[in-house]
Amino acid sequence: MRRSITKLLGLAAATAVIAIGVPALATPATAATLTASSGYDEEPWGYYYSKYYDDSRAAARGSVSLDEDDRLHVQGRLYDKYSPSRLCGYAQFKFETHDGDENYTWARKCGTSGYQKFHYVADEIDNLQVRVCYWDRHHAKKTLCGKWRYIYEVESDEE
Repeated sequence: MRRSITKLLGLAAATAVIAIGVPALATPATAATLTASSGYDEEPWGYYYSKYYDDSRAAARGSVSLDEDDRLHVQGRLYDKYSPSRLCGYAQFKFETHDGDENYTWARKCGTSGYQKFHYVADEIDNLQVRVCYWDRHHAKKTLCGKWRYIYEVESDEE
């Protein structure tokens, strides 16, 4: 009896989440579009996740902002909870310039307690993307990566 009540409550909660989430899926997701005059206005992003490993996923969230010198700041926290010791949470950032050049940087969090803070600054960036993965310490490579997500895009004057 207790299990069936728990299952019914879980099903009701899942149905409510789906019902609330469907209108959100109907609108296109947009990345932060900051202007140079916005100063230190921060635009939040995330949570973004890696793919599942058993019942665990790495997660990242944060914000982007432009300072008075038009330098882009991305900062936030990377979480890695309940993963085996060989896997570390891994957030990869792709900075793109107007010339099409790409630069990558990353943050890594090993161990299941707490989070790893990160803060990166870059000049003359038109787009910034993030994806969350796991870092496999035994094979020294990324694995179980989530999708690339735009978290910053320069507004274009072209229409």
